[in-house]
Amino acid sequence: MTLSTDLSLPGETRVAIAGDWHANTFWVQRAIPLLARQAPGIRTILHVGDFAFWPGPEGQSFLDTVDYWCRSAGIERVLVTPGNHEDWDRLDAEFAQHPGEAVRFSKVVWALPRGYRFTLGSRTLLSFGGGASLDYASRRIGKTWWLSEAPTDDDVAYAIAGGPVDVLITHEPINGGTVAVEMTLGSNPFGWSDKALVYAAASRDRVTKVWEAVHPSVLTHGHMHLADQIELDDGRRVYSLANDGEDRNLGVLDLMDLGWTWVG
Repeated sequence: MTLSTDLSLPGETRVAIAGDWHANTFWVQRAIPLLARQAPGIRTILHVGDFAFWPGPEGQSFLDTVDYWCRSAGIERVLVTPGNHEDWDRLDAEFAQHPGEAVRFSKVVWALPRGYRFTLGSRTLLSFGGGASLDYASRRIGKTWWLSEAPTDDDVAYAIAGGPVDVLITHEPINGGTVAVEMTLGSNPFGWSDKALVYAAASRDRVTKVWEAVHPSVLTHGHMHLADQIELDDGRRVYSLANDGEDRNLGVLDLMDLGWTWVG
């Protein structure tokens, strides 16, 4: 089964945005009911990555948990813009079999390839997933770190070829975004190595090129585990979402006026 690029549901005027979940089943059992209480009628979740698409029983258990709680809440689909902490070998294989298409992983969960464009109501959206693991040096290639996690120049060219969009969904932040993200990257409180910082900066530069080229009114991202928002001088807005277990891991985007409301 494939998705049309027009993903509009009849009467749908709002969608939820979710930050990193890291396959945390305990968090999903809290977050989805919270969303249903505070934003009843939501039928679509747009997830900004580190969902995570992991192999084996752990990954399947997480998907089953998401399906169960979404069904209970009336949520029909979770459209994931993949993060860095995903099994990219698995994602790449699936995307190769379905070029340019979303790939279904469960009853409600879909993964979106980099540069995937779609519409919801009258709004155009662009998914541009992936990011750089700042802790890659402590990870194992093909097990907990995948070389294709970060976007490439070819990915950027493909993503921007379609022109402007209303909403950009990324995992990686942009340069010059929210204050919390900029301060964390500038102060480096976790002691990331110089090599890791250079690696991450290259990934952010590519995401920033997409942001500048497609000129969305709204950008939403995860990755940094920081809840913050900013309205830039040109009127565009950036929303950084917290990770699982933290307040402001969820928000609601109004498709009519692109207004934003935090959940939790």
